Amino acid sequence: MSRRPTRIFASLLLAVCTIAAAQLTPVPPNPTETPSHPFFITKTWVVGGVGDWDYLTMDPVADQLLIAHGPTVQVVDVDSGTIAGTVKGLRQAHAIVLDHDGTHGYVTDGPANVVRVFDRISFEVVASIPTGPSPRSMALDPVSGLLFIVGAPAVESGNQAPLRMPSSQQPIRANRPVPRSAAGHTASTITVIDAQRRTPLAQILLPGALGFAETDGHGHIFITVADRNLILRLDAQAIGNAAHRALDAHKEDTQPNPPGPDGKPALLDWSPGASPAPPADAYPSTFRLDSSCQEPHALAFDAAHERLFAACSNFKLVVLNAGTGQTAAVVPIGPGADAIAYDPNRGIIYSANGGGDGSLTIIQQDVTDTYSVVETLPTRQNARTIAVNPSDGSVYLVAVISGATLSSPPVTGSNLTVRPIDASFQVLVVGN
Repeated sequence: MSRRPTRIFASLLLAVCTIAAAQLTPVPPNPTETPSHPFFITKTWVVGGVGDWDYLTMDPVADQLLIAHGPTVQVVDVDSGTIAGTVKGLRQAHAIVLDHDGTHGYVTDGPANVVRVFDRISFEVVASIPTGPSPRSMALDPVSGLLFIVGAPAVESGNQAPLRMPSSQQPIRANRPVPRSAAGHTASTITVIDAQRRTPLAQILLPGALGFAETDGHGHIFITVADRNLILRLDAQAIGNAAHRALDAHKEDTQPNPPGPDGKPALLDWSPGASPAPPADAYPSTFRLDSSCQEPHALAFDAAHERLFAACSNFKLVVLNAGTGQTAAVVPIGPGADAIAYDPNRGIIYSANGGGDGSLTIIQQDVTDTYSVVETLPTRQNARTIAVNPSDGSVYLVAVISGATLSSPPVTGSNLTVRPIDASFQVLVVGN
């Protein structure tokens, strides 16, 4: 009997499965033609550890890569690929920023509602600063010395005060109650901290799902608002002044018992219709994005050309004029970019695309507003966060291998449970 019908059926079944898989799994752009000096994964460092991971930070002076990984910050020596130290005592690390004198680092501890301050030599936690609920991203402004902490958005029910915190951390409300919001309204907090004094100055209540924060190094902080398709531009010094005015006013109203040096921050309610209205000089300006960018997530900044890069959920990276918010260029990237990085010494933007099978989009900046994808490098699934070493151009991503543990042969028809294998957590080093 001829096998031709069977072969035809098998081919059709394979085609249907392929189409179905393509519909369910985001597919990154096709790899570009191999450049003359292609990028590739040069090394893999297995560093282990437990839990989910978040952002990476590079310390180019100490040659160390800091990884927010579960209840720790892992510090990897980039010369040897081994663990140089671990910051412990956290519940869930999210973002890491370093001060500018090489002494301390800051890491957001989401479930604990605090920022942990750690010594960069001993890696011991030396202080914990209270924040708004579920802190994740943050940015340190070197001009004002203020640390801006973005809390994860919360949906307010309308039946309770929004963004509840432990009573010991409740901010000063300037003699008025926290306004209640309509059901389903999304709001977020920004906690402003005096980094030198390790004191929270204010909690700013803003509408929308605030996400990633980035500094330009010259007094401005940029924050994505995914559900409103815009980016906020904050004047750090103006906000600091507004916070101090609110604290001074509260001190006058509460004499002779003003807050102590570890007093509570002021609540600056800048939601729509709030009274009193926020000061015009301190209220964030907005960059409204057009259809080329949907749901912006990650940010990076080019200080030399004053360009802001934003990775969007519709597989696009947009280049914005950091002063006006005008779109200067749009470049295709892959799915699931949770972080992007810019190498100012080489004029290269990297997008860590953790969706699908995982890829790294490498974008060359030819002149100020001319950008082109020079390579799409396959990486690993969920390799979504990134850091760049500006000294030698090395790129770092992290990923974990998932698998199933079989203590006995599986029963026919049963489903295997696939989980991340903690011991396989690894750093991917990319170079050319």
